[in-house]
Amino acid sequence: MLTADDGGAAAVVGGGECATTRRATPTTTRSATSLRVFYFVDESTTAIAYAEGHVMRPSRVRVLHSLVRSLGLDTYMKICQPRPATPQELRGFHCSAYVECLQKAPVICGNPLDGASLSYQKAFEVPVYSCDGDCPLFPEVWKMVASQAGASIACGEALCRGEADVAINWAGGMHHAAASHASGFCFVNDIVLCIQRLLRRFQRVLYLDLDVHHGDGVEAAFYGNTRVMTVSLHQFGNGFFPGTGNYGGPETARGFAVNVPLTARTGDATYCLFFRTVLTAVVRCFDPEAVVLQCGADAIVGDLIGRLNITTAAHARCLAEVLQLRLPTVLLGGGGYHVFNTARCWAIDTATALGRQLPCYVPRHDPYYEEYRRECAPHRPTLHVYLDPEVDRPLTLRSAWGEWCKLCRSITAQMRYARIVRELFLRAISESTVKRCRDGADISVDGKHDVG
Repeated sequence: MLTADDGGAAAVVGGGECATTRRATPTTTRSATSLRVFYFVDESTTAIAYAEGHVMRPSRVRVLHSLVRSLGLDTYMKICQPRPATPQELRGFHCSAYVECLQKAPVICGNPLDGASLSYQKAFEVPVYSCDGDCPLFPEVWKMVASQAGASIACGEALCRGEADVAINWAGGMHHAAASHASGFCFVNDIVLCIQRLLRRFQRVLYLDLDVHHGDGVEAAFYGNTRVMTVSLHQFGNGFFPGTGNYGGPETARGFAVNVPLTARTGDATYCLFFRTVLTAVVRCFDPEAVVLQCGADAIVGDLIGRLNITTAAHARCLAEVLQLRLPTVLLGGGGYHVFNTARCWAIDTATALGRQLPCYVPRHDPYYEEYRRECAPHRPTLHVYLDPEVDRPLTLRSAWGEWCKLCRSITAQMRYARIVRELFLRAISESTVKRCRDGADISVDGKHDVG
């Protein structure tokens, strides 16, 4: 959904969310250039495909990485080849039988009507080569999920060791997968594995989800865990998948899960206001020590599934606000079913993390330039994805006032409980430290102790 030519581009400007035309200007980012960024990519898995015709296309990471190189961003960060996750690491969250099913994918796919194969497919919701199912089993699935999970675990390890300020795995972010079955195009929940690794070093981890779908798998995995706060902004209503993620209140406060349901056609100004409202409240009350940000690009206008009117500029603006917290941060991918919009979105997010200025347009020397040009015809392809004023009609900020009031009431109730838990935690830490001093125990410099 792009309108741009050599002279100008349609853009959302100001706070009223009306599309106006202005001259395209180079993209600038607000994060500092001093951040140490690790970028994990396994190009050996980018040619893997789901069932023929499936909307999820891992090849988008190949298109993205090509654009990152064409923009010269790879020279400002450390490019890392991730190691595959081991079955034992996956069993840190997923049940053994399900992990075994994924490992046996070539055998199951080779004889899908065998009794044992049918049992696996039914038990774990992974039909073989089915375009109708969300998660069709295919022979290379183990290689793909081991790479996804391995890279996200490596991101967490890089932060735990203090080697990186920001660690990126755009192939990850599979937030729907449950412990015992696949869901919503997600076979393994690499996010949960990443957060588990971070919890070895950091007392409190904040999980933020920008995907157009509710981050139900991550929320369920940590629901009630006072060391992990999950926050999800997502399209909600009219049967939109997965159908969960409505506002919480006093009755759900103990879950440490904050949800921000959005109506279709929500635009930049509303989205950024809601994000800033939640982020400010959560950071003040929860006081996280590390952040995991799932940057699903299916919230971007023009997606094949999502129906929000969010531009890449708003997406990057939310990321910049997270980076301004100056906390160790993991950036993960997620949804995004328009390959070239997704590649542009995550390239801009990468530049935001690096604090680099970008040109207005996709470089002509990019190997996929002709594909970008066809997508944006008859105009020259811009890096940012803008609203088309002839098609896209984002909801006004005024129309979102009622929803913002609901959000504020929900946040107030949930953060009141979070603040109480935080105070009890600090009191327990203080009492534990005093006891250790009395007993003559060594006190670590960072003051992090397990509280029973």
